[in-house]
Amino acid sequence: MKKIINWMLAIIMICGSSVVMSSCGDDDEDKKDSQLTPNTYEVTLSAVLPECTAEFFTLDIEYTGADGNASKATMKAGDKSDAMSEKMKKLYDERKEFVLTLGGWADNKEKWALFDQLIVKKFTFVVPAGKSFNYKATTRVRTDFTQPSGETFPFIEPFVYLESKRISGNSQDNSIFTERLGLSAQDAVETENLAVFIEMYDGKVIAEDARTMN
Repeated sequence: MKKIINWMLAIIMICGSSVVMSSCGDDDEDKKDSQLTPNTYEVTLSAVLPECTAEFFTLDIEYTGADGNASKATMKAGDKSDAMSEKMKKLYDERKEFVLTLGGWADNKEKWALFDQLIVKKFTFVVPAGKSFNYKATTRVRTDFTQPSGETFPFIEPFVYLESKRISGNSQDNSIFTERLGLSAQDAVETENLAVFIEMYDGKVIAEDARTMN
């Protein structure tokens, strides 16, 4: 009888130890989860207006940050240019080479120069995880443009590039960036069709997007 009681006590002690160990494990997991804090991101929108295009158009930028405040800016000829980020520059150079090669201008130094004459403007805002932002870029015809003198003129379409980086928090990093650039160009727009061309691009939305950061 004494052996049976001792055996039962041993089982109770083992079970009790197991319960304690399991409880400690749960506490560790809860503690680990409680140490996670939501991320906050710095979002940068880079808008690009080629100088040859700026002769005819401005580029209107509209964006609303996580605070709900809407902002507007107009890019135009003569504006001081910001520098591209390293990641953006790499993608742009790759896309530029592809467009020039596709158009048969790979050895044309004048065409290469046009693609390097850009006005870049950066718009930066802070977006906490769970919050949203949106943006839109629209071309507008200039009222004071000069009629081209030649039979044709070049046109490189404006574009935007989006990237973000985590500036605080320790949750999963969901930083985003544009992996492709919608770069396109027309080497020879006929001057006699300028009026039609201008109408096509007056008020054209080049890029528009709305995102929620996680």
